[in-house]
Amino acid sequence: TYEFVFTNNGTEPLILNNVRSSCGCTVPEWPQEPIPAGMEGKIKVIYNTDITGAFSKSISLYTNATEEPVVLIIRGKVEEAGTL
Repeated sequence: TYEFVFTNNGTEPLILNNVRSSCGCTVPEWPQEPIPAGMEGKIKVIYNTDITGAFSKSISLYTNATEEPVVLIIRGKVEEAGTL
């Protein structure tokens, strides 16, 4: 699990219209309410740690601030139990 914390540096409320992960093993959670100007928001990303090995997954954010999605990346490695 990882939380991306961001600040709305714009002058209008920031609306996260859609948040998509690159696969079903990565689940994003995001604010459903607009984030007022100057306020913080959080996007929580949960990766399925039942899948061992290295991973690199992307999360695409579609907002009212830009036509292009903002892409977040999470990377890591899940070791089998007892191998640490």
